[in-house]
Amino acid sequence: MKLKSAKQEPILKQFYLYFLVASVIPFFILLYLISQFIFTGKIDASSIHFRLLFIFAGMFSVLGFLGTRGFLSKISALSKNLEKRALGKIDKDTILELAKGDEEVAQLAKVFSEIVTDLEENVRELKETKKTLYQVLSKIGNSVSSIENFDALIKFILEAIVEALGAHRGVIFLLEEENKILKPKAIVGIDEKLVQSKAGLGEEAAIWVVKERKPLIVPLTEKEAGDSSFRTPLIVAPLVAHDRVWGAICVSGKKQNENFSEEELSVLLNLAYQIAVFFENTSLNAEVEKIYFETISALALAVEAKSPYSRGHSERVAKYAMKIAEYLGLPQEDLSTLRDAAQLHDIGKIGIADEILDKPGELTTEEWMLMKRHPQIGERIVGPLRSFRRVVNPIKHHHEFLDGSGYPDGLKSAEIPLVTRILTVADIFDALTTDRPYRKAFSTKAAKDELEAMVQLGKIDGNAVNSLFDLVENKKI
Repeated sequence: MKLKSAKQEPILKQFYLYFLVASVIPFFILLYLISQFIFTGKIDASSIHFRLLFIFAGMFSVLGFLGTRGFLSKISALSKNLEKRALGKIDKDTILELAKGDEEVAQLAKVFSEIVTDLEENVRELKETKKTLYQVLSKIGNSVSSIENFDALIKFILEAIVEALGAHRGVIFLLEEENKILKPKAIVGIDEKLVQSKAGLGEEAAIWVVKERKPLIVPLTEKEAGDSSFRTPLIVAPLVAHDRVWGAICVSGKKQNENFSEEELSVLLNLAYQIAVFFENTSLNAEVEKIYFETISALALAVEAKSPYSRGHSERVAKYAMKIAEYLGLPQEDLSTLRDAAQLHDIGKIGIADEILDKPGELTTEEWMLMKRHPQIGERIVGPLRSFRRVVNPIKHHHEFLDGSGYPDGLKSAEIPLVTRILTVADIFDALTTDRPYRKAFSTKAAKDELEAMVQLGKIDGNAVNSLFDLVENKKI
């Protein structure tokens, strides 16, 4: 049987023991001396019994005092360390010293030491989480201003998140409001075949996350361990901002072949909220810009309607430009740019006096200089539209010529994109084939001769002109 010292006993037992030693035993010794005096009438201080009793009484008192002081000192030390912990400081050596033994103070010190260790680990993990968040957000923040394309920016954000979490793959799903279907908006680290088949994208988990509005963490399974082609482990977080679900973000596969931690899920949740806010702000900005675009489009039509010579000009230019672009096989994005740019290409004429716009005779040099300002005025009007920034250059440069003789910047050949060249040809064709205050409309034949002469002089794009008249001859315009 293992014997325990007094210091290993519970605090209450220690107190009883030390109280007995320091108070009760000396008290009985004192009673003994008093009874001896009563019965004999004297106390023999020189006797050996008296001396021994006196020594024992003193020893018991001192032992009781020291013992009581010892365990009370431990309690005091632990209390002071608790107070220091609240102030952010702690003496670990003292805690470890107090934790030696089996009594209650030692057990309490051990528990406190474990709590301190856990807190320090949590602080370390929080610092790592903060560091990861800072790295991702800094990387994104430094690039936001330099990436104009929305889809490219979303993919860049996803790449930064996948890299920061040490993952293999990532997908951002957007929820289509009309049919409530999740569609991949950005994908990183997944083979194109899997994207087309929707296999391994984590779509099932994303659907659950969107429905429940809760994050999900799926551990690595044994059969999938080490195989980067599978989906697990994965973490999925909903993209929620101001009570609206925008979609979900799914990150899967760990480069260290381990599970995602709760701290990494916390990081993803924070980033998911920021992405959702980004989507919300982008949507609001797009709505505002759409209203602004529609307003200036209506204003452009109103400006044209003031003059019988320019009425319907922008609509016709848009029709010609779109037909030419389709004939040449331009992608849908360019077709959209041409349509919007053609609708607004003369919006800058709102800043030109009617007397100049409708002057029946030839313009003076001063009037012509004022007229040549309308592309730049148009640029300033459309410039604030971030989502319509693609139309700014065609609007500004639709009077540029390939030989550098155009305005306002005197661009040459390759400096003028095909979209702008097409807009230029469509604009000139409509101007030639409609009445103007200073002349009557050209016939189609005369307009063709004029445009082909400009091609020969190296001013406009020959392919655009040939395409235009192929369409005219086949009665597709």
